Amino acid sequence: MVGLRIAEHVRKAIETREPVVGMETSVFVQGLPREVSEGLFDELMEVSKGKGFHLAIVGILDGEIVVGIRKEELLRMIKEGAEKVGTREIPIVVVKECHGATTVSATLFICRKVGIEVVVTGGIGGVHPGGRDISQDLIELANGRAVLVCSGMKSILDVEATNELLETLQVPVVGYGTDEFPVFYSRRSGIRVPRVNSVEEVLRIAATMKELELEKTLLVLNPVPAEFEVPLEEVERYLSEVKIEGVRGKELTPYLLKELSERSRGKTLAANVALLKENLLLAGEISVGMARNCGTIFSVEKN
Repeated sequence: MVGLRIAEHVRKAIETREPVVGMETSVFVQGLPREVSEGLFDELMEVSKGKGFHLAIVGILDGEIVVGIRKEELLRMIKEGAEKVGTREIPIVVVKECHGATTVSATLFICRKVGIEVVVTGGIGGVHPGGRDISQDLIELANGRAVLVCSGMKSILDVEATNELLETLQVPVVGYGTDEFPVFYSRRSGIRVPRVNSVEEVLRIAATMKELELEKTLLVLNPVPAEFEVPLEEVERYLSEVKIEGVRGKELTPYLLKELSERSRGKTLAANVALLKENLLLAGEISVGMARNCGTIFSVEKN
């Protein structure tokens, strides 16, 4: 049997249809410095309590899937190290009884299994320049229904190719208060997306997807707050200075994020933290709205 532990407050919330938002662990373990991760965990938990929803941070600890990781468990993962886990790596890490920091794809997969309908992250993975490296996130977005709130794709990716693949995979994409596909630190990319201006619009689209039996994840793009934006051309300049020889696969994104933070003198790190907070607020509103409407976007009732 696969070990699965759901925090009691999360389990009760799922059973009683209270609002719950799922979140990955990779952003804490591989995406941010430890001192930032520790403080951010506390802040995000306070945000969820203050806004009336439950935050369930998802990861794998000693091979056990945990939905609702505690702070001391997260710090243990950071200290001892954890594999970066997409959907395909879940069974391997479980059997090997390792720690696993879930990415967007693994978090979406696990959240669907336990009945969490809304998931939040900073930025999704996508198509890397050259087109040979494609994130599992995009495939998982096309594999089942949920709502994912993010600030677009990470700036290190091929924005146009990623957007085209999302279209090919039939993943519905909307911009929250924007007509353009945001690119993580940057509010603009030049790529147009359908705009929504309220949580109610998001809820109606999600409900329509259920009615149509469209088994895809609704991708809600929430731009980084304007005061923290790092323009795309500035990010691209920093990236052009980075040497990536010998850095491949799962190590590439954490490496580039660290390099960007150093070259921007912390501007990209500040943007990362700011957008995570804003995305959680929006995801919480969506989750609260779903609970208020007493509905579920899943096709099958979750126990």
